[in-house]
Amino acid sequence: MNTIRLTRTDAALIYGLGAAALALSYTALADLAARAGLGQWQSAVWPLVVDGLIVAATRTVVTLDDGPARRYAWTLLWSAVVVSVAGNAAHLLLPPGPVHPGVATVVAVVPPVAALALTHLAIVRARVLASAASTGDNNRPENIITELIAADDAPASPASAQLTVVPAPEPPSVAVEDDASGDALRRRARQLRAEGWSNYAIADEIGKSEATVRRWLAAAVAS
Repeated sequence: MNTIRLTRTDAALIYGLGAAALALSYTALADLAARAGLGQWQSAVWPLVVDGLIVAATRTVVTLDDGPARRYAWTLLWSAVVVSVAGNAAHLLLPPGPVHPGVATVVAVVPPVAALALTHLAIVRARVLASAASTGDNNRPENIITELIAADDAPASPASAQLTVVPAPEPPSVAVEDDASGDALRRRARQLRAEGWSNYAIADEIGKSEATVRRWLAAAVAS
């Protein structure tokens, strides 16, 4: 897989437009909350609950692999998006002044529901990361290295010994440097996987292909 990195211009556009969109959404949702009967500081906080849930769910979606936890995060993400879009539309379409009691009721129940959803999301994500960390602890790097050395030292059959071509030895310093670099990347990949990173995210971080990361992790689990 080719590594794709954002330029500073692309990053500035993404973050700038995202901040502008959140600011506009915040203004509309805060006004809707005030018209629903919430106080001044409550109206200022209410949009943060709605759009904050979008940010939290998005972070979980992009940092976890496919599974129940990621599907739950997707559900929360789209639910929060629906509430945010509906709130912005209601702010535009409803007549000025206090809103209908039904709309005010929806505004009132959003914060406790969001609190419950965020708490559950945090617990689910923590369990996934703890499980990944436990799997990583059971596959120590020295065990993998020992098995590879044992396989290399296995006696060759007579037929294979006759056909063996001994290559010219490479400088020891180069071999040691390459082995150390490869071991460091494998340890980094296992560490990121233990933290809940996806294979594609790990590949982008260490500059390797997703297939290489998947092979390293599979070898670690198999050992």
